[in-house]
Amino acid sequence: MCARDPNNVTELQTAVHAALSAWGKAEGDPQDRLDNLILVQERRAAMTGDLPATLRLATNEVLLACVQELAQQDSDSASILTWRFLDGEIVQQVANRLHLGIDQLKRRQNRAIQALTAILWQKELDARMVRASQLEALLLPPSYHALFGVETPLPKLVELLHAPHAPWVIAVTGMGGIGKTSLVNAAVRQIIPHFSYQKIIWLTVLNAEQPAMSLTAEWLMSQLAAAVCPLLPATAPPTERNLQVRQTLKLFPSLVILDNLETELSADFLTSLHDLSQPSRFVLTNRVRPSGQATVYLFSLAELPTPAALALLRDQARQIGNEALAAASEAELHAIYACTGGNPLALKLVVGLSQDLALPHVLADLAQVQTAATGDLYRHIYWQAWQSLSQPAKALLEVMPLAADSGATPEQLQAISSLEPAQLLPTIQELIRRSLLEVRGTLNERRYAIHSLTRTFLLHEISHWP
Repeated sequence: MCARDPNNVTELQTAVHAALSAWGKAEGDPQDRLDNLILVQERRAAMTGDLPATLRLATNEVLLACVQELAQQDSDSASILTWRFLDGEIVQQVANRLHLGIDQLKRRQNRAIQALTAILWQKELDARMVRASQLEALLLPPSYHALFGVETPLPKLVELLHAPHAPWVIAVTGMGGIGKTSLVNAAVRQIIPHFSYQKIIWLTVLNAEQPAMSLTAEWLMSQLAAAVCPLLPATAPPTERNLQVRQTLKLFPSLVILDNLETELSADFLTSLHDLSQPSRFVLTNRVRPSGQATVYLFSLAELPTPAALALLRDQARQIGNEALAAASEAELHAIYACTGGNPLALKLVVGLSQDLALPHVLADLAQVQTAATGDLYRHIYWQAWQSLSQPAKALLEVMPLAADSGATPEQLQAISSLEPAQLLPTIQELIRRSLLEVRGTLNERRYAIHSLTRTFLLHEISHWP
């Protein structure tokens, strides 16, 4: 195990025997160094350097503590392990000490290793409980009572985070309020008990209402330095700081979440992420998709399907005591979905407003924006994206309500827009990157559509925005 499978005690016992046999060796491999044990990782974190001798010393100190505990339970077994492995005596010498035959000594040595493994594993279990609590404390508190519509995306994201290979940089993208942060939070909580990462770093970058900032390699290194190298003086030269950050992320596999980026990512920023990754991994949440040229795994999050959206409506209504909405008919809930689509933020807004207002008035408000809450919703989801669009992109988006619900082909978009033919495909790509267009269809035929909430926004609110 040492261990990938925490329930395989036989495998751990084999690894412990290998670690004892390698007691005086500086070189080694992950198994005979017990690299995957939290106990060993924590001991290394308290030491300076990553030379082979240092790594071996950390393993030996963990084993020595267990041998000392074994001595309190069974002094003979502890003595056998000390003479054989710590002192380096051969089997015959130890057998002579105890007046045993070689086969007898080997059987007793095997039982001693079993007992040592049991002590080590109990210590490891205790350390894992503490580590799991520490890692969970680094995450944002869950903003959800339950997640809906994640039957496909959540297991897929968990699988990507578990992978011992690429992708090392994952971008979770989608429109505002779609649940990107909640999905990542849930996925990270699922992988914590597996201890695929020694460190988890969660950095919330921007709020959508704040002005966009330029995310550069310099910004990234300054943020990571404070998180992964807290003892490094703030006055450290950039060269030394960058080296320390890189060495730490290479030595201690870490999962770094850069949440709420909400801006275009520069080439130097993405290059820095790749340079710092492997074995560490980066997960980004962003409304803006990285360009197709960037070596980033695109994990696009779509709106909730109808059944999940209706289930969320009823659940949220029950959570806040809106019994009338919780008991609403399917037709009434479908009317909400028609206005909001599967945007969880918008769905929750409707639940909250309908506590005090009649449902028809709430749905009318989504179209006419008479309450501050609805205005805030649109600004949160769309304002920054709208302001960042080129004029051709604004023009194409404004005519998207004319497209069919199933989406429109590029030829159809060309017909209903005033764009020049050469402008069309770059403009489509711009809107997709901003999570304002959905891509549908097949590899050989693409269609483009908008969310129901985006349609409502475009039809009734966009005329008031510059």
